[in-house]
Amino acid sequence: MGDEAKHKDPRSIAFDVLNRVEAGAFADILLESGLKGAGELDASLATELTYGVLRWSIRLDWSIGSFSSIKAKKLERRILNALRIGAYQLLFLTKVPPSAAINESVKLIKGGGAKKAGFVNAVLRRIDAERGSIRFPELNKDPVRHISVLYSHPEWLVKRWAGRYGAEEALKLCMANQEIPPKAVRVNTLATTRDELIKEFRGKGIEASKAAYSPDGIIIAGGRVEAKDPRYYIQDQASQIIPYLLSLAPNEVVLDACSAPGGKTTHMAQLMRNAGAIYALDLNSARLKAVEESAKRLGAGMIKTAQADAEKPLPKGLPQVYDAILCDAPCSGLGVIRRTPDIKLRRKEGEIKELSERQKRILDNLAGYLKKGGRMVYSACTFEPEETDDNIKWFLEAHRDFVLEDAKPFLLSSCGGLVDGKGFLRTFPHRHGMDGFFAARLRRV
Repeated sequence: MGDEAKHKDPRSIAFDVLNRVEAGAFADILLESGLKGAGELDASLATELTYGVLRWSIRLDWSIGSFSSIKAKKLERRILNALRIGAYQLLFLTKVPPSAAINESVKLIKGGGAKKAGFVNAVLRRIDAERGSIRFPELNKDPVRHISVLYSHPEWLVKRWAGRYGAEEALKLCMANQEIPPKAVRVNTLATTRDELIKEFRGKGIEASKAAYSPDGIIIAGGRVEAKDPRYYIQDQASQIIPYLLSLAPNEVVLDACSAPGGKTTHMAQLMRNAGAIYALDLNSARLKAVEESAKRLGAGMIKTAQADAEKPLPKGLPQVYDAILCDAPCSGLGVIRRTPDIKLRRKEGEIKELSERQKRILDNLAGYLKKGGRMVYSACTFEPEETDDNIKWFLEAHRDFVLEDAKPFLLSSCGGLVDGKGFLRTFPHRHGMDGFFAARLRRV
C-alpha cells in the first residue's frame, strides 16, 4: 500500500486502512506503511480521518443509522467506512466544506456501482442537512448507553467502568479517551540531559517542558519531534514511570520478559548507565527486531535479545537467576484507548479472563528465576481487576516467598497521588493526563 500512497488522496489512504482494520489488522502499522510517499498535508488529513473514525465510530454509526434505511451493523463494511469518513468530516471537521466531504466519500465506493454510490450520497446529504435533529440516548434515563454512544465506547466496557467508578467518573474517563493524547518523550541520558534537550527543542521552536511525574520526561506542547533521534524516545509518561519501580543499579542482571517494542527496556539500560546485562525476551521475532533497533539507536549495548515465550522455561543459553525482572504483561490495553482507539473496537469482554490466565502463567513462570532478595515489577496498561489486583492477590497466595512493596518510595514525590493505599501504582487519563497503567513491586524474601 505504501508504494501507491503518492498516487492516492488522503481519503483513499484512510479508507484502505479502515477496511483492513475491520479485517483484524492494526491501524498504526498500516498507516505508517500507507503514508510513505504522501505529502505532509495529505498525511495529516489521512491520519486525522483514520484515527477520527476509529475514535468516534460508535457515535458515527448512530448518526448514520439515524438517516439510513439500513442500520449501520447491517451495511457492507466498505459502504459503512465510506459513510463514516464522510460523516466524520461533516460532524467533526469544521474546515472541510460539506460538498467536498460528501463528494469525495462517494468516490470511494463508485467502483461498487451507481446504486451504492447513490446510497452513500443520499445518507451523507441528509446528515449534513439534518445534523441538528440527531437524538442520542439520555444520560438520566440510560447513562450507560448515553456514554457509550455519545463518547463512542462499547456498552460492555462502559457498564464495567460505571459499575466500578460510578457513571460520572466513567463518563470523564471515556471523554478523556476521546482526546488526542499529549506528546511526551523520554530523554536518553546516555546521550544528553533533560535540560540540554529542552534547550535545544526550544531553540528549534518546539514547545517543550519538564514532565511532572517522570524525571526523564519532556512534554511536547507544539512542534514536530523525530521518531528516530538517538537522544530521546517517544513514550508516554506513565510508561516511563514503570522502570523506576525496579530501583535498578549498574552491573545487575535483569530480565525484561515481554520487552517489545523496547521503550521500557532501553529506559532500564540508561538507568543502569549501560553497565550490566538486560535480557529482553519476546515471543514475536518481528517485534523483537524493534527492540534491537531501538537499543542500537539509543546506544544501549547491554541489551541482549532472545525470542522466547515468558510462559515457558527460559532457553538454556540465558541466565537462570536475575537480580530484577520486569513483567510488562500482554494485556487488554484498555488503558491506552486514546492512543490506539482500534483497541476498543476489537477487544471483547471475554478476552479479559483469557488474558488474566495468561498473565498468571507468566508470573508463575518468572517467579522461579528471581534471586532471593530480588525484585519483580508486574505492569499492565489496563484498569481491569482481573488483570491487576486479582492477579497480584493470586500470585502472593501462590508464592509465599514473595511480598508486595509500596511503590511510593521509588518514585518522585510528585507521584504520591499515583499510588493507592495498597501500594499499587495506578494512572488514569482523566485524572493525570497520562495513559492508564497499573504496576506492583514484588520482592522475593
